[in-house]
Parts: sequence; structure tokens; C-alpha cells
Amino acid sequence: MRDNSVTVSKGIAIILVVMIHARCPELLLSWLCMIVMPTFFFMSGYCFKDKYLNDAKGFVVKRVTGIYWPYLKWSLLFLLLHNVFYHLNIYSDEYGFNGRTSVLFTATDFINKAISITTKMQGHEQLLGGYWFMKLLFVGSFIFYLTVKVLRSRWWGALVLLAAAIVLSYFNWRLPYFGIGTREFFAASILYIGYLYKQYHLTWHRILVINFIAFLLMIVGARFWYTTMHDYQYWIVLPYTISAVMLVLTLLHFSECMLKIKNNYVVRFLIFTGDHTMEVLTWHFLSLKLVSLPLIAIYGLPIKRLSEFPVIEEYAHQGWWIMYLFIGVGIPILGTYCYHRLKDTIFCKNQ
Repeated sequence: MRDNSVTVSKGIAIILVVMIHARCPELLLSWLCMIVMPTFFFMSGYCFKDKYLNDAKGFVVKRVTGIYWPYLKWSLLFLLLHNVFYHLNIYSDEYGFNGRTSVLFTATDFINKAISITTKMQGHEQLLGGYWFMKLLFVGSFIFYLTVKVLRSRWWGALVLLAAAIVLSYFNWRLPYFGIGTREFFAASILYIGYLYKQYHLTWHRILVINFIAFLLMIVGARFWYTTMHDYQYWIVLPYTISAVMLVLTLLHFSECMLKIKNNYVVRFLIFTGDHTMEVLTWHFLSLKLVSLPLIAIYGLPIKRLSEFPVIEEYAHQGWWIMYLFIGVGIPILGTYCYHRLKDTIFCKNQ
């Protein structure tokens, strides 16, 4: 049975991802980073179906077609367009992301990048900057699956995965070449917690005290154990997990409350967005350029500043982040909506 509260939560989370990339105010950004990625991991575990415990092939096919194939397809397409984007000033040798600029690729560069993308889910283009999350979800899903298959819903399985994440972080160990390590086990632990929450039919998210504590942990955590799951120290894993999971539960409660409002166009939008998070993740960086381009014209900036990622930060901090957010979400969702409407129209005509 479809749970729209999960879909609404995912819709809100992907909007918050775009808000982060739009460079919203620093305080808000640090709060948002406490919740966005854990929401997707938690909900993935929450939606896991036990039938796959006896159907490993079905699980593998679902993960490959749902995560790896979209990653591979779009990463290779954007890679092929790299030099085109360079000539359009979307990439340049002067600006980029955190000081990482770009160059025109040679045939060897294309081959090496394609191999990295295909074999270890790394090396994707800057325009797909959010795709680092897909590797964590893909590999973390398999770690989670094996843990559930062995332990069969035992609650301490989450502690085992958290302990593994802490130990791997402490020793800074990663599997050679593939780079799999602490982040993937970290993701798997949150997947497992989401699975347990659904498995034990828990309703803690409806307890107002939990929501209040989550709010306090968000404020304190943003100051003392802030992380984006990119890079962190081992001692952050446990407090971050506790605060992040409680924030996800608060988001789930908020989503349930919204669903009680009938004829709510906002909810309908969030459900559609939650059903198409992949499209937003894929296209929002490119969509953000549609705001940077007029900013360059308005303020007389060099055209190469179009290659600043993800946005032209100094103007985002002046309030333009709101327009970046609106366009970064709106263009992918509008494009997806029009695509499906056109597809449905063509299908109906062919019947």
C-alpha cells in the first residue's frame, strides 16, 4: 500500500537539497544538512519489502535498474557533453566548485572518466554534483540487505553498522580502487533504522516531545556535530545519527499532517516532486545556470562566471538564492510534468 507521507517527505527533502545548493543563509544551510541525506536513506529502509529477503535476484535487479542504471546513463551522457558545456562557459579553467576548475577533455580523459563512472561510480560531471549520494545509496543498500538477511530484524543490527562506520572512520580505511568505506556503512545504518521503524510499527514521529527534542538537536548538532556525510570525524557518527533520525521522524509527522488537508495543491506538488526526485537531482544544477546567466547580464560580470558552481555565491547571499531555489526545483519538475503529459497523450493516440 502506497504511503504518501513518505513521498511528501522525499519531495520536501529534494527541495531542501536544491535550497542547500542555492546557497541559502549559512545558519539555515547548516540545519538543512542535518536532515536531507538521512531522509532518503531512512525512507529507503522504511519502504524495503521483506519479500526480497527470499528474492536476492529481484533485489539486485531493483537496485541496479533504480539506482545504478540512472547514474550510469546520465553520468555518461553529461560526460559526452563535457566539451560542449566548456565551450558554452558552463565549465571553465577559471571558476568551478570549491576551487576545482575544468579543462577541455581529450579522448584519454573521456575513456578514463567513463571507466571510473562505470566501475566505481565516481568521476561524474560537476553538473551532476549531487550524484555522490547515489553511490552511497547503492552500496549502502547492499550492505543493509546483507545485514538484514543475516540478522532478520534484530535491533542491534543498527549498532553493528554504526560501529563499523565509526571504526572505518577512525582508521580512515577505504576499499582500494572502489573507495567504499565509512560513508557507505553510515548510510546502511540509517537504512537499517528506517527498516526497523517500519518493521516494529513504531509511531514515535507523532509524539510532540520527540519533535521538540529533534528541533533542539538540530540547533545544537549544527554547531557541534555538523556533517554533510562527505567528510567527518569518527566521533560525529553516533550523535549525528541520533539527531538526524529524530529530524526525519519530525519531517514524517509534518508530512502526515499536511496530507490531512483536502484539495491541497501544495501536497499534490510535493507528491509529484517526491515521485521524481531523480529528475530534480539530475537537472537542478543545469537549471541553476538559468539564474546565473541573467545575473551576469544585470551586474556586468564576466561570462566565465557562469561556470561557478553551484551558483554565483556572492549574489546568492544577497537574496538571489530564492530565485535559484524556485528555478532549480521548478524547471526539472515542469519539464518532467510536460514530458509525462506528452508521453500519455501519444500513448492514448496510439491506442
